Amino acid sequence: MERQIAEKVFVKVNQKWQKGTVISEKDSTVSIKTNEGQVFDLPRNSRWLETLKSPAQRYAYGDVKEQLEGQYISFEKLPENIQDNLVQGREYMHESTYISEGQLKDSSKMIQMVYDRDQGSRLDVQYKRNEPVTLEKAVAYNHRFTAKEFERMVEKKEFIVFQGSTNDGEIFQKLAYYEPRLQDIRTKPALTSNTYIYGEKLTLEQANALNSGKEVEIEIKSKANGKKPYLVSWSPRKETFITKNIDMAKAMKMEVVTDEKKKTPSRGVKL
Repeated sequence: MERQIAEKVFVKVNQKWQKGTVISEKDSTVSIKTNEGQVFDLPRNSRWLETLKSPAQRYAYGDVKEQLEGQYISFEKLPENIQDNLVQGREYMHESTYISEGQLKDSSKMIQMVYDRDQGSRLDVQYKRNEPVTLEKAVAYNHRFTAKEFERMVEKKEFIVFQGSTNDGEIFQKLAYYEPRLQDIRTKPALTSNTYIYGEKLTLEQANALNSGKEVEIEIKSKANGKKPYLVSWSPRKETFITKNIDMAKAMKMEVVTDEKKKTPSRGVKL
């Protein structure tokens, strides 16, 4: 008897891993519909079929394994938590050693799975610099960082938003910060009005404010408490939203102010 299910999967079609849904299953054969609209059948135990292991998974394990092979990195030798982080699109600092001209040398590089609208999924690789990046060499996506931007990233440990461009002239926003482990500037995608936070899309105004490093008040819906306002900020390093309960934040601020008043009674308070 055929049974209808809605199982999320990854499937490799024409040398490209795609997301899809199992729309039906009969005996040992499944019918797949990819996100690109292709429909086909294949054996349940096919090596080209993977079931999502968690909602946070963004890339197939097979896809990541193949991409790492191009960098001479064994996926199987990585700790399980690192494997899981990579399929979730998180970055990983990989360190290794090799022999060159009779000497043992080391190599460090940041790797991360990313999605390119033209190429599909790919492995982004950024090597550690031998010396800390200088202002003269601080360039990303055809944007040369100013002295002020460089100071904010390197000295003040802040992240900035900048306009990058392709060689074809396409302009887009990116976020950048200084990554000590690479001794270099690292970039991440900027938030947009298509970015989701807990099931809701950001407005363009919210996205721009978060990209600028500001804390924004956003209503977040939960099953237990309904919609409640939170203070939200964005960490491009971890690529995660940081939320604070507004009532708790106000209470903490009041406690700090009260403590400061107790410590400095001579200043007085204007009424």
